[in-house]
Formats: sequence, C-alpha cells, structure tokens
Amino acid sequence: MRITLSGRGLVAGIVAMTITVISPRPANSEPQDDSIAWITQYEHDAAAADLAGDVSFYEKNLADDWSDGMSNGQFQTKKELISDLTDRANNITFHETLANIKVRVYGGAAVATYTETYDALSSGKRVARTIITTDTFVKSGDGWKLVAAHSSSAAHP
Repeated sequence: MRITLSGRGLVAGIVAMTITVISPRPANSEPQDDSIAWITQYEHDAAAADLAGDVSFYEKNLADDWSDGMSNGQFQTKKELISDLTDRANNITFHETLANIKVRVYGGAAVATYTETYDALSSGKRVARTIITTDTFVKSGDGWKLVAAHSSSAAHP
C-alpha cells in the first residue's frame, strides 16, 4: 500500500516526522537537565549529611548493595558505612568541600565525578586529604539511587 500526501497533509507529515527525529526521549520522560540538577544537588546534600552525621540520608539514597572503593584502598558496604556514621566518637567529618562536579546521564544510569577536600576523624584517626570521586547512579521506580562509588587520592601538582 502506498500513501500519498499533498498540501496540508504533506506539511503535517513532515512536521510530525521532524518532531519524532528531533525528540530523543519520550514526551513524558524526565528531562536530562532535571536528572543532572538532582544528582548535583544529591552530591551537595551528601556532603551536608556527612557534616551533620545524618545516617538517614544514606539509608534512603544508597542502594542496598552499594559499595565504595575508598581512597584508603579498602571497600565499604552500605551496612559498614551506616555503622561508621553512627559511631560519632571515632568517625566525624569536620570540614568537607566539593569542586568540579560533572554529571553525565545515560538514560537510566548516570555518573558524577568531582573533587572533594575533607578533614575528618576516621576510625579514630585524623585524616585530611583531597580525593577524586566517581559516583554511579541508577534510576528505578524510587528515583535515583547511588549504587557504587570509587575514590582515589588526588595528584598534588
């Protein structure tokens, strides 16, 4: 079967095809800029949660199987992080700043990279350093969840 369009039908057909080609996502999906803004805000909120010792922030926003490759060369699970955060006598953040946050969204996955400078008590030892971090997020029915993190000591020029 062959369909022939003329006049207004041709123009409407071209407009409909152009909109379909230009639009990279379904009309009812969340714009990528909203995801970038949410994840950027998440990173700032996580730093604030560290300073406040807010365990509930991580209970809510980390995937249950979250893992962190820490800058000290060890892995940490969500359960271990929550335990550390509740031990305020040996684990407390005194100062934390983030810089150079960049977020890239790939449909239902996203990666955030940034530089973090902190001064903290970790397992009873004072630690002050600058690290680079990559956070990996996955979007599910509950919204974005942090599923993995990895940090390394930043190079000193």
